[in-house]
This record gives sequence, structure tokens and C-alpha cells, in this order.
Amino acid sequence: MVSLYSTIKAIYNQLQDRIPLNKINSIGIYVLKYKTSNNSYIGQTGRRIRIRHRDHARYRKTNNPPSAYALNILNNKHEDGNADQTIELLKPCNKGKN
Repeated sequence: MVSLYSTIKAIYNQLQDRIPLNKINSIGIYVLKYKTSNNSYIGQTGRRIRIRHRDHARYRKTNNPPSAYALNILNNKHEDGNADQTIELLKPCNKGKN
């Protein structure tokens, strides 16, 4: 016998990947703005933007930048802020694991 709670939880988990809660949990084309410059970085990802932002931050911290965003921060002494300050969603896309 399947409980109502497990059914609701299963439906919620399936919908969670399809319905973005906000710009950080979206998938698509995004802009990352530098905190100390008017320049910006435009990218596209099939993963959640907050995860991609975390990748860029990790590359910057380890000084091993395979991303242009992290490389520009390291070379030009820019500062990046937290995800809420720097991310702007340009266009949500249906790209991803589904």
C-alpha cells in the first residue's frame, strides 16, 4: 500500500526539476555580472544556474580557471558577489537532463 505522503513527495520531486523556483534554480542563458566592473559574462547551461555559479567560484578559488568568467576575475582583479547579486537570467531553456 502506497501512502499519500510518498505519492505527493514523488510528484513534488518530479515537478521540482521542471518548475524553476527563481532565477537561480533555472536552466538556460544567464549573465554573471562583476561586482566591481560594468563588464559581464554570458553563458548557457543545462544545469541549474546556481550550480554553474558555484563552479565558477570554485575555479576562481583554486586558481585553475577553465571558465572565461573565472579567468577574467583572476586576470583583471574583479570581484564577484554572491549568486543573488551577480546572476541575471536572460532566457529559460528546456535544455538539461530531461
